[in-house]
Amino acid sequence: MLISIVLTLVSPTVKTLPGFLGRANYAATLSRLSEVDPALARRIHDVDGPKPLTCSGLLGVYRGAKSVTVEPEKPVQVRVTGLISEVSEALMRALLEESPKTWELENHRFIVQEVVCDAGRHPWSGRTSYELLAATQLTRLETLDRQVTLEFTSPTAFKSKEMTMPVPLPGLVFGSLVERWNAFSPVALSPEMRRYGEEVMAISRYRLESFPVVSKDGAQRIGGVGSVTYRALTNDRYWLSLMNMLADFAFYSGVGAQTATGMGQVRRRERM
Repeated sequence: MLISIVLTLVSPTVKTLPGFLGRANYAATLSRLSEVDPALARRIHDVDGPKPLTCSGLLGVYRGAKSVTVEPEKPVQVRVTGLISEVSEALMRALLEESPKTWELENHRFIVQEVVCDAGRHPWSGRTSYELLAATQLTRLETLDRQVTLEFTSPTAFKSKEMTMPVPLPGLVFGSLVERWNAFSPVALSPEMRRYGEEVMAISRYRLESFPVVSKDGAQRIGGVGSVTYRALTNDRYWLSLMNMLADFAFYSGVGAQTATGMGQVRRRERM
């Protein structure tokens, strides 16, 4: 099961916090998970490689500023996703079945106003399964779209040839997505999707800006924020199905580096 949960938070006082709060939200999420399943929280923390969850910073707030001021009359929101059933079920217990009363980010305690997991109530929330994502695209009878647009709402970067690449090139984006799918899904996909992205997909339109994110060790990582339209140059039905399926999957999985701590938040949107 894949799940995306949005928490609406209210600050009891005016407070200035760091501009990017992805790592703080990750810490708050692990703290809450440790209350319902301490062993799972430890495994998530200790895992080497992609983590089976993502945590956002403040939704729609970060634009490269070093700080952000929260106020009592202006609620803010954070988001958490689960990529495997064990994590998704634990998040449901921790956040939905018994919603927390407070949520601490950078030693500042917010009041939890609402917790939502319903796409009809909040566009960044919802739930699905790998099987449903696959069936929706792989069994479609109508003509498949050769073009997808992804909206990168938090800085997105990739590790490529021992360097950080802040531009969401097709091979990097869809290679990252297929790696995450294969890491967590019960049904594996062909790793050739990365080569397909590199050789058969092109960027037809883009609108991007670069923003820095300060990592745990104090170093800066630059990531791209904005939207990119990718277009397949061939009409192979199988690969078009995978392209569309992975574009839908990105909503839950994130893409690129440090998705557990706020980077790489992405969703599919209508054509630019």
